[in-house]
Amino acid sequence: MTEHTEPVQTPEQGQKPRKKHRKKNYLLRIVIAAVLIVAAVLCAHLDYFNVDGIAVVGNENITDEEIIKQSGIETGGSVFDVHPFIVQHRIKKNLYIDDVNVNRKLPDKVEIIVKERSLLAQFRMDDRFVITDSEGMVLDISKEEQKATLIEGVTVTEAEKQETIRVKETNGLEKTLDLLIAMDESDLYFKKVVFNGAKTEAYVYDELKCSGRYDDLMSAISSGTLKKVIYDLYQKGTEEGTVNVYSNDYCFFTPK
Repeated sequence: MTEHTEPVQTPEQGQKPRKKHRKKNYLLRIVIAAVLIVAAVLCAHLDYFNVDGIAVVGNENITDEEIIKQSGIETGGSVFDVHPFIVQHRIKKNLYIDDVNVNRKLPDKVEIIVKERSLLAQFRMDDRFVITDSEGMVLDISKEEQKATLIEGVTVTEAEKQETIRVKETNGLEKTLDLLIAMDESDLYFKKVVFNGAKTEAYVYDELKCSGRYDDLMSAISSGTLKKVIYDLYQKGTEEGTVNVYSNDYCFFTPK
């Protein structure tokens, strides 16, 4: 009976050469990855990918130039150097902007989609205008009148950007904000609203106004009755006179 013996492994048959082989493969992968990264960076900065156009969508009150300037994007730079998150953060520093999205449009375009704050009111404070959103937050303090509903009969005592406006008539501010929301929900726009004691006057045009008690005016807006009356006057080309608003949504027009 012969004795069985295990073959002795030589260095060539052992594990060390395989470890060296794995190490070589690992280094090769690193080199290939580095080459690909360098190639990608070089390709990304070819003239073919230089920003040649910036489109701004959704803005009405803020100009394209103002938004592009605030974005920090310049034509001639690589479209891949435009980082959407960073650009969005820059633009949203403008308090008139409610939301923004930035998209690269390969090979050489950038699209900026903005949503402006739609419910705006402005109050007089000395010789300036304080602009707020529908929650009373101050967006701007300007020497020039802005495109927003002008509120009269509410006295501003303190105003600071990104802070809630302070007024003498607290109830007047609450009424103003509620009126703005009702106006927006009914697809109406008033150039000016005047609170004068028990009477509220909402101006559609400089010489065409809706007048009545605040609660009656709000009821007529919410029910859609006032919108129908104003639309009928619009179709007739009427821009002067008074829409008198009473209880139970009764409206009566008086020509000037």
